[in-house]
Parts: sequence; C-alpha cells; structure tokens
Amino acid sequence: MTEIGRRVAGMAAAMMLACAPVAASGQETGPEAVLSAEEARTELDLLYAGLEQAHYDLFAHRPRADYDRLHARMRGEINGPMTRQTAAILFQAFAAYGRVGHARVDAPIQGFVSHIQHGGRILPVFIRVDEGRVMLTEAADAEGRFPAGTEVLALNGDPVAVWLERLGAWVSAERPSMAHAQMEESFPALLWFALPEADGIDITGRGADGAMIQGRARAVTIAELGALRKTWPTPSLSADFSAREFRLLGDGIAYLRPGPFQEPEAAAETGAFLAFVDDAFGRLIEAGTTDLVLDLRNNPGGDNSLSDPMIAWFADEPFRFASSFTLRASVQAKAWYQARDGMAAGGILGRLAAAEAVQPNGARYPFELEMNAPRPEPRFHGRVHVLVNRHSYSNAASAAALIQDYDFGEIWGEETADVPTTYASVIGFELPVTGFTVTFPKSRIVRPSGDERLIGVIPDRPLPREPIGVAEDLVLAQALVAIRSTRSRP
Repeated sequence: MTEIGRRVAGMAAAMMLACAPVAASGQETGPEAVLSAEEARTELDLLYAGLEQAHYDLFAHRPRADYDRLHARMRGEINGPMTRQTAAILFQAFAAYGRVGHARVDAPIQGFVSHIQHGGRILPVFIRVDEGRVMLTEAADAEGRFPAGTEVLALNGDPVAVWLERLGAWVSAERPSMAHAQMEESFPALLWFALPEADGIDITGRGADGAMIQGRARAVTIAELGALRKTWPTPSLSADFSAREFRLLGDGIAYLRPGPFQEPEAAAETGAFLAFVDDAFGRLIEAGTTDLVLDLRNNPGGDNSLSDPMIAWFADEPFRFASSFTLRASVQAKAWYQARDGMAAGGILGRLAAAEAVQPNGARYPFELEMNAPRPEPRFHGRVHVLVNRHSYSNAASAAALIQDYDFGEIWGEETADVPTTYASVIGFELPVTGFTVTFPKSRIVRPSGDERLIGVIPDRPLPREPIGVAEDLVLAQALVAIRSTRSRP
C-alpha cells in the first residue's frame, strides 16, 4: 500500500477509540447489499437489547428515557429498504449516543475503507482542533487556496462548530475533547458519512495572514490525494509512533518509545515486545542513564500484560493499573469467552472467564487484580519522564495514570483525550442479519488514585502542542532542554 493509502487506512481505523480490536466482520458492505425495512428495524432492536444487556452501564451518561426516545425515533425513520452502509452508519450513531468510547459499531468505517479501495472519492479536509479552532493540517485543494494552517470557519455555509457537533454524533467518546481528537484522524470519513455523494465542499477560512478565503475543495480519489500532497507538501513529524525505538541521547539521557502495547500473534509467541523492552532497560542501565524519556504519544494502547512488565523496571513499590475493577456478567460475555475456550486457564483471561461463568447475567461483581512487584535488581532508579498527548489512548493513558499516581515518574505534554477512569475491557457480539460486530465495555476501571472524575491524564509539566507543518519533534526537543536544565542546576 502507498504511504497515502496507509495514512487514509490508518485514519479510518482510528475513527473509533484505538484499543485492542474485536475481529471485524467480513460481511459485504457494498451499495448493492440492501436490508428490508423489517430487517433494519429488527437489527436496531437487537442492537439496543444487546447493548443494554452486555454494556457495563449503557445509561452512565444518557438517561434511559433519552435512549428510548432515540430508539423510537430511529425506528420510525426506517420506512423502506436501506443499504447496509446506511444501516451501519445509523447503528453507529445509536451506539455512540451513550458517550462511551469503547461502545461502537465498526461497520461504517469498514465501508469507508472499501469505498476508497474501490476508487471512491473523499473530501480531502484533514483537520485538528485547538481550543475550539479548526485548522487544516494538509492542503485541501489543488489550487492551493486552502493550505495547511488555514483556519476553517465554515463548511457548505454552516459554521464549523455545527459540523463538529453534527459529525460528532458518529464518534464514540466520553467528552467533546475526545471526539475532537478522533476527528483529527477521521474527518474525511465522517464527511463521507454525512455527504456520501458530494463532489466537493465549500470552505470558508482564514489564512495565516488573517485574510478571509472562500472556495470549493473537490472530492478526490486516493491517487488524486497523493498528487495533491506532492503538489502542496506539508512537512510532518518523521517519527513512526507505531514502531518501537530506543536511543541513548548522551548526557545520561535515554529515549524509549515502546510502541503500541500489543503485537501480532506470531510476535507474541516469541515475546518480541518484552524482549525489546528488557534489552532497552539493560542497555540504559549499563550506560549509567539518569533520565529516561518514555514516549507514549500517539499510542493506541493495548494490553497491560505488556505495559506492567515495562513499568516494573522502574517501579519502587508494588502496583496495579486500577484501584478498582468491576465487571458485569452477560450472556454476550459468556458466549465470547466460550468461543475462546482454548485460552490458558492460568492466565488473566482464564481467570476472567472463570469469574464470569459463575455470575448470573446482569450482575456487577468486583474482580481482584493482582499486584505487580518491582523487578528484581538490576532495576532503573533514575528519573522517568513520560510524554503523552491527546492521542495517547486506552492502555497508554492508563499506563501514564499509573506512573503518575504511584509517583514513578512525571507526565509531560498535553492532557490525554482518553480517560483513565473509564468503561473498558472491550469484547463484542454480532448482529444476526448483517453480521455487524458490536463492541462494548464489560468493566468499570477506576485509576489507581481512586479519582473517578471524567478527565484525562493531566501533565505535571505541560508542553505546547507541535505546530502544523513542522518536521522537527519540537515537543521532545523542549522536554530534553528542560531535563538538561534541571540536571545542570547546582
């Protein structure tokens, strides 16, 4: 796949909260696949019933009465056959209504990926949201009227704030900042949901010089998007945040980017992640490192079975990723565990399955998390500086919260969009007619400090976000300057 193709496919996959994914349905999502009105209504009913039964608390942020009204309205609007993609978009809006990041239907984004892979066009409006201001991160038109850094004021005549709210209806997120962070990786996909037949979009913007700009950005194929990027290139960070990296930076400082806390099945069998981490800590200890920069920016998260052994290298007391971990039993969860009957009985999944099996459906029950011991010597005893940003998701945010709450290190950067006190432990069930996979959280996790507020991980040392169109990693550079300055003081 080309770099542009990888970027768009990655953007599509990141539309929902990046967490350990449930297997995607292989069902066809083309426009020729049509559901009858009765099938669509039945699937919507089963979606609601399944979420109500399986979700830890579907009504945590929305009253049941509001959900009932939404269900009745959506059901009433299904008055004829609809394509699978239209149904998928409707169902995702229903799942996202609960404002829980780990409840979603991935079929719409799979339809988007299929659309672009088969030569479909997208509206090339890539954005980021900074304190309510929406900025283009790439050029949006072949004429160059809307370069990266343009502030978007309106789309098709409607204020951009209206569009953030409108498109946010398809984003599973606890709070607006979390929805906006996901839009930064999915805006063209969301625009396609809203305007599937659009051949372009009218943009009103403000240039870097303050001048007002108006014009139309034409819809493009992936190949045309690649040509647009070549014509109007925008520098960006060269770091591959999905890859692992370790460097000794001199002056007693080491840099470690572990990458996502997950690995392919083949790599998992060899213990590649833990081997990399163990080698990195062995080398930095041997080098006499006094300061470690642990980079969790743009990290989708994964499994604490990988992050906990990493943290054990510098922990100075026993720890665990949550102060409380409560689960809800359901027929859907029991079926999910039964389908994975081959899991190791002694592992955490085996313990979870055994606990689930004896609980009546609907019961909420505590699950005792084992404490993790610090690693035996040799262990790292220097200072730990953790870099996070709004795209540090799921277990990456939880790991940062753990390090902060146990005072194992300091957090640097910007507040995470994801929240460490959350509904998680994501598994799924399938709708019978469409085969759409519905993912849901079966647990309630409270961060180690016991703080139950709906907030992200707030840095101990805030750093400004990197500017648009700059290739140098200025956030890391600023952190290194600050670290070196504190070490040079008498």
